[in-house]
Amino acid sequence: MATAAVAKRAEIKTRTSYEVKKNATEVYARWGLTLNDAINTFLVKSIEVGGLPFDLRPEVPSFDAIAAIAYKPEMSAEGIAVLPADWDDGDE
Repeated sequence: MATAAVAKRAEIKTRTSYEVKKNATEVYARWGLTLNDAINTFLVKSIEVGGLPFDLRPEVPSFDAIAAIAYKPEMSAEGIAVLPADWDDGDE
């Protein structure tokens, strides 16, 4: 990185939860980066692209992802879904 040779004298302080710091530190350690390295990389990349260096739009889940968490009712011998007795659909 071109900025590595530049002396780092500016300080940025931020607050986050212990859990976020711990998990982020573990993620970046797998890449051989310290949390400071990762934050500096984020800032430099933000400057390069003129904004956030990633897309903030949520990813559309795939059919398989939705199917994995979808309710799967029991089926009667006739192939009709048998809903739990405590489900009230308000039709009656």
